Amino acid sequence: MGNISMSMDEEGPRRPLSAGQQALWLAHRLAPGSAAYTIVLPVRIRGPLRVEALGAAVEAVSSRHPLLRSRFGEADGEPYRSEPCRGACAGAGGALLVREVPGAGDAELAALVREYAARPFRLAEEPPFLVVLLRRSEEDAVLVVSADHIVSDYASQHLMLREILDAHREFADAGRWAQPPAPYPYDDQVAEERLLLASPRGARAERYWQQVRDGAGPAELPTDRPRPATPGFRGGTRDLEIPDGTARRLTATAGALDSTPFAFLLGVFQAALYRWTGQGDGLIGCPMSTRVGQRTRDTVGYFVNPVPVRSAIGSADTVADVVTAAQRQLIGGMAYAGYPCALLGADRGGRHAPLFRIALTMITTDRQEPVLGPVGGTATEGPAVEYAGLRISRMATPQQEGQLDLMVRIEQSEGALNAAFSYDADLFDADTVERFAGHFGTLLEKAAENPGATVESISLVDQDALARLLALGAGTV
Repeated sequence: MGNISMSMDEEGPRRPLSAGQQALWLAHRLAPGSAAYTIVLPVRIRGPLRVEALGAAVEAVSSRHPLLRSRFGEADGEPYRSEPCRGACAGAGGALLVREVPGAGDAELAALVREYAARPFRLAEEPPFLVVLLRRSEEDAVLVVSADHIVSDYASQHLMLREILDAHREFADAGRWAQPPAPYPYDDQVAEERLLLASPRGARAERYWQQVRDGAGPAELPTDRPRPATPGFRGGTRDLEIPDGTARRLTATAGALDSTPFAFLLGVFQAALYRWTGQGDGLIGCPMSTRVGQRTRDTVGYFVNPVPVRSAIGSADTVADVVTAAQRQLIGGMAYAGYPCALLGADRGGRHAPLFRIALTMITTDRQEPVLGPVGGTATEGPAVEYAGLRISRMATPQQEGQLDLMVRIEQSEGALNAAFSYDADLFDADTVERFAGHFGTLLEKAAENPGATVESISLVDQDALARLLALGAGTV
């Protein structure tokens, strides 16, 4: 598309950012040393990995996707990105970093992965993309694909991994990579967003989201410490493994209520917040994908729009009522998902009002190639699969901690569900988040069994904990 204006400087053409990217740039400016927006996809690789071919593959993928070799800056208060170099010069963002770790145990490998997950990108000075090979031996290594969220999302991470592994195999076998057709340019996505914002359709979308927001503030959990004046974007994570039986029941119950499993999870999550806070009317965020059809399937970029979802829970509402309301909101919002809700965080009375402080998202891992199963329980890596002549498995590592008060990511793979509760460590103790996650899990199990129960009537104490409390009480009588 030819309607993106560009200005030239020593860095190359200055290109405008999407509204979501602008919000991420602002977050980076507030805490440039934070890794809250670093996304990593670490995989254990067993098989004949050729370092030279892998290095060529990483550089080719970096050259193929312009965002991966970008720098970000600001001129006259307007953020932009530039592509200062190509080809060999792109090595600053397209070179493979090899770290030899012979004899390293699994715990040491996991610690090294966490080290790179905690590495922030200096967006004004370096490309927002890094690939590290932790090589224990010639046929045993960990590949860490890392990028800043301003240029990537979950689908992009899998796309980068897939292309790197495909290119590695072809470079190793033939010395060259027969690249797929050129991807849809992300600049065109930015241009289309700007056209939407200037159109009657964009105005209708803005009115819709303003109506969702009108009169409601962000849902909040009671904090363990006062909220600091400036967010530190540092945090922690607590995991919740949802039993297979509960996952099967909630899927069946959701179907009986004519809702999706995600709508069921969303409704129960809203109910858990209500039980903790008594706040029946509040907004939480639900990141929606802005990838449309097949056109953007092979484009690396930030295709995420966190939209507000509003709860309206009263004392008489049942689980079915709450889930049905969540389903209605998700369906209604899909028609307007292209409108960047980052623009709704306008000032009220001269003060900035965040749209939401808590968010929930679900990722279906078996829709991405290669299909990497979830890492469940206390395991350090998931099930291994064969891909591009190698045996690979996903490794577990905390990431993207401290973006919000609480961000819950639920991963679904082959019917199994796992949830990660990432929180702001300036506000919450780990025990508080773990207790809330446990209550959500208990409420989810009981809601799936009896959706006709009122939200207030469901006990959040499981039977084992109740027995311990009763025994403790009996001992003190």
